[in-house]
This record gives sequence, C-alpha cells and structure tokens, in this order.
Amino acid sequence: MAYVAVFLAIVVVVLSILYQCLQSRFNSNHSKDSGNVRTQGKPRTSAKIPGMEKRNQDKGNLEDIMDAGGFQKFIFKLHAEYGDIASFWYGKHYYVSLASPEAWKDHIKAFDKPDDLYEFSKPLIGAKNIQFANGEDAKRRRKLYDVSFQYEAVARYHKCYQEMADEVAEKISSLPAGEHIAVKECMSWFVSHAYRRVVFGDTFDDETKVVALHDHYVTTMDALNQKIGNPGLETDEKFDRALKVWHDLMRDIVQHRRDNPPLSYEDRNFLDILIDSCENEEQLLSEVLVYYSGGYHTTTFMLVWALYYLSQDMTLQDKVHEEVIEVLGKESNRDYWTYAKLGYGKRVLDESIRCSVLAPFTARINYDEDMEVLGYRIEKGAGVVHALGVVHMDENIWPEPERFDPDRFLPEQVAKRHTLAFSPFGFAGKRICPGYRLSYATSIVLLATLCERFKFSYVGSKNVRKKYGIVTLPSEEVWVTAEKREQ
Repeated sequence: MAYVAVFLAIVVVVLSILYQCLQSRFNSNHSKDSGNVRTQGKPRTSAKIPGMEKRNQDKGNLEDIMDAGGFQKFIFKLHAEYGDIASFWYGKHYYVSLASPEAWKDHIKAFDKPDDLYEFSKPLIGAKNIQFANGEDAKRRRKLYDVSFQYEAVARYHKCYQEMADEVAEKISSLPAGEHIAVKECMSWFVSHAYRRVVFGDTFDDETKVVALHDHYVTTMDALNQKIGNPGLETDEKFDRALKVWHDLMRDIVQHRRDNPPLSYEDRNFLDILIDSCENEEQLLSEVLVYYSGGYHTTTFMLVWALYYLSQDMTLQDKVHEEVIEVLGKESNRDYWTYAKLGYGKRVLDESIRCSVLAPFTARINYDEDMEVLGYRIEKGAGVVHALGVVHMDENIWPEPERFDPDRFLPEQVAKRHTLAFSPFGFAGKRICPGYRLSYATSIVLLATLCERFKFSYVGSKNVRKKYGIVTLPSEEVWVTAEKREQ
C-alpha cells in the first residue's frame, strides 16, 4: 500500500506540472494571436498609452501636425514611431489613434463622433447635419435616411447613372484621336450630374449652373482641406464668395424639388425624405450639403484613381474589358444586378480605394464609459482616430502596399485577412458611410462602360502624388488618351 501511495503522489505531481506548462503555453499563444498587450492574461489597463506629449498648452500637437505636412502624414509618422495605438493632442483635446484591425475590433461598438476634429468643415456643410449628431438623435436620422441607400433603392436608380455613363462615353468618342482627356474633370462631371439627379431629383436645365455648382464647391473644399491640420487657418474673400454661391445653388435644388414633387410614393428620393423630416430650413440645407459633399468626393476620386492605375497597365484594362464582354455581353437588359456580377471590376475599385488611401481616417468618441483597446484603457471623453490609411498601407497586411494589384481582393486572399483589414467606409457603431452602395453602383457602371468601349493610355505627369485631405486626391490633373476598341 505504501508503494501505491508513493506512485499516486508522483502521478499527481507530474500531472500538475504538465497542466501548468500547458496553461502557460496557452496563455502565451492566446496573447500573441489576439494582438493585445497583456500580462499573465490580464489587461494592462493601468499602462499609459504610448504617444506624444503636448508641444503647446493650448495647441497641443497642432504644430507637429503642420510640421509633418498635414494630418494624415502626421498619423503615418505617429504610428511608425509608437505602434498600433498612439496618443496625441488635437488642441486641448486628448486623442488616441488606432492602426490595426485588432484595435478596431475592440472599438467596434463606438457610435458617436467627436465634434472638434470635424470643426473645420462647418463653414462648408453647417452644424445641424448628421455629421455632428450623436446618440439617439443620430440613430433616428440614420434609420430614416438609410432607406434611400439600400440595395433596392440603389437598383432603382440604375437607369439614370447608365444614361450619364453613356453620355460620358459619347463625349469621349467625339474627341479627335489622341486628344488629352482630363480625368478629374471628366469624373467630376459624371458624378455631379448623376448624384444630383439620383439623390436630389434635380436636373438643372442651365448647364452654366452645373458648372458653377461644381467650380464653387471645389474652391471651398480645397480651402477647407488645408484646415484639417491647421484649424486656425483663416479663409479669404474668394472662399466666402464661392461658399455663398454654392449654398445658394443647393438651395435652388431644394426649391426645384419642392416645385416638382414626385408623382407617386415610389418615386420619392432622399431629398423628399429630408424635406418631410427636417425640423427647419437650416437643418435641411445642412443635410443636403453634407450628403452631396460626401457622395461627390468619395465617388469622383474613386473613379479618378481607378482610371489613373488602369491607364498605366493595359493588361489590367483588358481584364476589365473581357469580363464586361463575358458577363454583360450576354445580357439583353443590363441593370444593377447584372453589373453586380462584375467581380474583377469590383476588385479594381477596392484596390483603387486601398492603394490611393482614398479614405484616410475617421473618428469616434465615447462619452459614457471607458473602453479597453489592446489592453489599454481609453477614458471616456477621449477622441479616437481610426487610422484607415495606415492600415491600408500596412506591409504586414498588404505586401508591397504601393503596388496596384486587384487580385488582393480575390475571395481566397480576403479570407486570409482580418475581417476589418479593409474598412474604407468605416466600421464602428454601425455608422459606416451611408452612401457606399450608391458609390460602388455608379462607379462600376462608368468603369465598365468606358473599359468596354475604349483603351486608355496615361500621358500625365510621372510625379503625381497623394494629396491627403477629407479624401485623398491626386496632386495634379490626371491625363489620358482614349482609343476606341473594336466592337
């Protein structure tokens, strides 16, 4: 019996040691897989978030932002130095920037947006729109407005943007052989016409008004882009004049719709919902302005960058062309659902968004409670930047990130990445860009229409750089030539 007792004691000791070893290894692997900064499996909530100290008591790190060349370049530099989670001061407000899908996952429930980071845009879009709404008010508005941008609504608009795409193609066809085409100008025309008709129901019989609407909007946006990293920058009289003209023209769009209401409930569009639901004229105009500017900028420059990249690689262009012929050539009645079958075309758009860093950042704030991210505590009231551009250029996620490769978005490649690795329209709090479906739908129609009929060759500057702002623009006009394809 004594031998049995000794044997059992030895077994117990061995099993205990084995259990401790396995437990230790599990904790180590779990910490590594989750990407969180952890000690013995417990969150380091007492650890200070790495980052920058205030350079100036009132301005915080605004001078550092200007020294870096703007807000987005500053964010790139911040994360290169401090890692996936880093802090800074935007004026007197403390911010934390997150630059990994794992960090974003920890912050995915945040809904509200900080006011001060977007303060620069108030002269352009007003302060009574959904951009500056939070809490239950913002949720109520999103539920009301989003109806106009669901799949069924976007599909209903297809005929309109197909007509606009055909008109662009006809304009290009009429040009002399070898004529240089200004891509930004071309895409701006398409998007401004398509969005006004689809979203606001306005057509503007006078083309001079269309040109004025576009030109004055671009003037004001160019000035405001400079204020992201320098909120104290003063605007000039040119800006004030352009802003007034643009606002007056947008008021004309609202009045036009009031004078020409839809004939049936099914014909109601987004502007009709705004007219019926906004509390006053100030809020109505402000909502019109924010949705127009958001939709115009994102879609226009998605298309500009797509043609910029494709025009430098005929092999990729041919793939788009061949897919259009194979998929759409069999369809006697092309509609939204047939264009949705263009998998390669969609991959081209996604890679254009990623490679251009089209959407550099978004931001959230939690007013009610602290949040834990990567094992660190972010106190309530702190602003949080979601550094979309940093993640979309992360070489650990996207090898050779500057190289344009639509096959990064093949299903088998997507399956290898974190589900949030590509989040150009935001992700947090179910508050992603409301018009992203419409943006994709209009873009794929124009891209397919142009690549079906033409071969494009890049003839612009070799020194086109990314100009960061609310969205990322080419630093100069993109120039191409078009050669008709054999039908």
